Amino acid sequence: MRIVLDTSALISAIRSQSGASAEVLRYVILGKLTLLLDYKLVSEYREVVFRPSHFARSGKTRNELEALVDLLEDIADPVFVAFKHRPLSSDADDDMVLDVAINGAADAIVTNNVRDFKPAARLFDIRVLTPRDFLIAVRKGQSGHAFK
Repeated sequence: MRIVLDTSALISAIRSQSGASAEVLRYVILGKLTLLLDYKLVSEYREVVFRPSHFARSGKTRNELEALVDLLEDIADPVFVAFKHRPLSSDADDDMVLDVAINGAADAIVTNNVRDFKPAARLFDIRVLTPRDFLIAVRKGQSGHAFK
């Protein structure tokens, strides 16, 4: 299953290793999910992960967080954003995530910000789920377009 992990879900994963976001991240690292990334999104990951509030709350060293983002970049399927369907939302960062999902043929966007993504993603038949709801769908055996 091809997913885009919104930065909000990544931050949740690094701040709490026991939550749904962390479990989604583990699935990505174990190769059970295909993460889609482009240069802009991975750059946003790097910028946001190292904000003092997130960095301090993570309990991880800078090297550990750098290694995590490097790993995600290494294992992700790179997406070339050939087409930008803008504006899709009121937030340019949301449009950036949508661009990756659309151009990468994502099955889902995993985010803590479902409300802002859903209307635009629906136009492209991309599911938008919280990390918790995504895990429920995956554990029920629903995958790809079958769980839309």
